[in-house]
Amino acid sequence: MKLAIFDFDGTLLSRDTLPCLGREWLRQKRSKLCYILVYLSIVPDLLWYRMGLISREGMKAGAFRKFNYLFSGMNAEEIKIFFHQAYPGLRKHFNSRIIKEIDLARSQGYHCVLLSGSYSELMKMVAADLGLDTVIAARLAFKDGIFDPEGDTPFIDGESKCSLLKETFAGQEVHWKASRCFADSVADVKVMGMVGEPVAVNPDPGLLSHAMQEDWRVLSG
Repeated sequence: MKLAIFDFDGTLLSRDTLPCLGREWLRQKRSKLCYILVYLSIVPDLLWYRMGLISREGMKAGAFRKFNYLFSGMNAEEIKIFFHQAYPGLRKHFNSRIIKEIDLARSQGYHCVLLSGSYSELMKMVAADLGLDTVIAARLAFKDGIFDPEGDTPFIDGESKCSLLKETFAGQEVHWKASRCFADSVADVKVMGMVGEPVAVNPDPGLLSHAMQEDWRVLSG
């Protein structure tokens, strides 16, 4: 089996997911107060990142945990409806070149994987739309049918992506050297290094530097 692995934030989606979902929350005329409180809780993480006190990955982890509070009091079906209504707005920002890469990989017999730190419920919609085979993403935690912001909804960082990928395909014969991985962040260097054809997509400075050193393919624009 050959894998074609696609990141979501900054790769398939040309923007970051959380700000897009925040705008969709307001567009759907949901609680402005809830949105403002969540946004204010995230501001310190953004400031620390811009001051160089925490990494981009650390900032994204903190923002993810706090953004989850937006779903407090909602059940699984209500959250699914929110993602369903938000999806068309997100899809407008999909990178057309990556959609073509997905289509190409499918036509060449690759098993296409969406590997993301974003929400599993949303990523399943993406996979169904674009024909990806497997989704590896963050699963929201529920307690008595209601989303639990204090529950185990893990942030999936670069290290976690490697272990989750291996776990998902444990016992299956994967031809790693013939596999591909598309990502935009230096945080994904380890998972990209697992395959024979890593592709840097609109890479951040750290990934661009690494890609140039390793002579990896780079997709820009």
